[in-house]
Amino acid sequence: CAEMVADLEPCYALVWHAAHCHDSSPDEAKLMACHAKAHISEMGKGIAKKATEVHGGMGFTDLLGLHYWFKRIGVNRQILGSPELVREEAMQSQL
Repeated sequence: CAEMVADLEPCYALVWHAAHCHDSSPDEAKLMACHAKAHISEMGKGIAKKATEVHGGMGFTDLLGLHYWFKRIGVNRQILGSPELVREEAMQSQL
């Protein structure tokens, strides 16, 4: 569980930095937003997987609801783009 928290902590910093760039340096805002989005997408999937492993078979029952997070993460990646596509978008914004 501590590893999941450690994986999640940089996500907060990335979101805060992306918001700061939106206010202070708009030229970097799109790049930082793309980096934050890609990193959070990767970490979210990994954390949901680890949480399911920690809870075992209960992770996919209605008691914990972790399966809803898996579905939501999958749908978000389809709608908002996979980390690879988001990183490509960040690269294109710098050209």
